[in-house]
Amino acid sequence: MLPEINTILYASDISEGSRPAFRMAIKQAINNNAQIVFLHALEPMDDFIEDFLPENASLKHKIQLIESFKIRIGMRIKAFLKSELEEDFELPYPPIIQVSPGKPDQVILKAASKLNASMIVMGDREVSSVSRVFLGSTAQKVIHHSEIPVLIVPLKKHTK
Repeated sequence: MLPEINTILYASDISEGSRPAFRMAIKQAINNNAQIVFLHALEPMDDFIEDFLPENASLKHKIQLIESFKIRIGMRIKAFLKSELEEDFELPYPPIIQVSPGKPDQVILKAASKLNASMIVMGDREVSSVSRVFLGSTAQKVIHHSEIPVLIVPLKKHTK
């Protein structure tokens, strides 16, 4: 018997090319009557900036940055749902938005544990085999360290 899926952690870099992964997270939430938590990991701030800003200014800047990302993400989710779902259809629960600073794989795994998530849904872009060997990918790191199922959606390279 498969474990019940109550909370789906959708990890996104919020690029335009990540729509197929979010579409899959929405499908999983609907099929399982589950809550979606939309997580965006902010890469660590440049040490240069933090070294030259007073500590309270740096913290204020981080809080403002996180709040602006949450607003942008909320607007994008609303537009996405409007374009993807039938007019009278809604998700079982309103999406929760989290923006957390840190290395993406670590942020994702920590959030999954803290939320007691049942599944992680994320995209993975095509990259060269050389870069995977030396750098790995966020998706690979999450897969190898996660204690819950991870659903990876292949994404095309983002082109501007």
